[in-house]
Amino acid sequence: MPQRERHPSPRVYRVSELVRDLGSVIFRAPSLLSIWLGRRLSPALREQVVVAVAQANACRMCEHAHTRMALEAGVTDAELAALENMDENALDRRTWLALAHARERVAADFAPVVDDAHRADLERALGRQIVRDVEDVARVMTVANRIANTLNALPDRLRGHPVPGSRLPDEVLINVLFLPAAWLGTLVAALRQRKSPFEVWRQARGRTERTRA
Repeated sequence: MPQRERHPSPRVYRVSELVRDLGSVIFRAPSLLSIWLGRRLSPALREQVVVAVAQANACRMCEHAHTRMALEAGVTDAELAALENMDENALDRRTWLALAHARERVAADFAPVVDDAHRADLERALGRQIVRDVEDVARVMTVANRIANTLNALPDRLRGHPVPGSRLPDEVLINVLFLPAAWLGTLVAALRQRKSPFEVWRQARGRTERTRA
C-alpha cells in the first residue's frame, strides 16, 4: 500500500454530498450502535480504524481527539507510531488488513467493490462481520471528518487560507448546523481531560495549523 501524502488537503463537504452521506449513516445506525455500545468490534481496533480514517481525510482535529481515545482503549504509543507511518511490519497482520481496508474504502469514496476475490480473501482473514464493521466505522467517521474539516474551512478562509475545493455557502450552512455540536464535543473532551474547553479547542486547532504549514 502506498504511503499516505504527507499533508493531504482536508476533505470537505458540499451540502448535497452531506445530505447523501447522512442518509447512509442513518441507514447503518443499528450496526453502529452495536459497534460502539455493544462493542461488537474491539474498542482498540475501532479507535485505530478511526485514527486511520481521520488521517486519510486529513481531519487533524479528529485525529487529535481519537489518538487520546485510542490510548485509553489500550492502543500503545508504538502502535500509533506504526499507524502514523502505515508501517505494515510493525502491526499484526489482522490489524494491518483492517486499517488498510478502511483507508482503501475511504480513497475509493466507498464505491461498490469490484474485486470479489480480494473481498473473499479479506473476509476469510478477518471474518465477514469484522470487515463490515470496519467499513461502517470508516463511513461514519468520514462523515464526521468532512464535517469537521468544513467547520474549520470557514475560519481558515477568514484568515486568508481557503481550503482547496471548499465553497463559502457550504461552509456557512454547515457551521450554522454543526458548530454547536462541535462545541458540545469540545466541552465533553474538556471534562474528560480536566482542561478548559478553549484549551482543548486550541490544542486541536494548533495541531491542524502545524500540519498544514
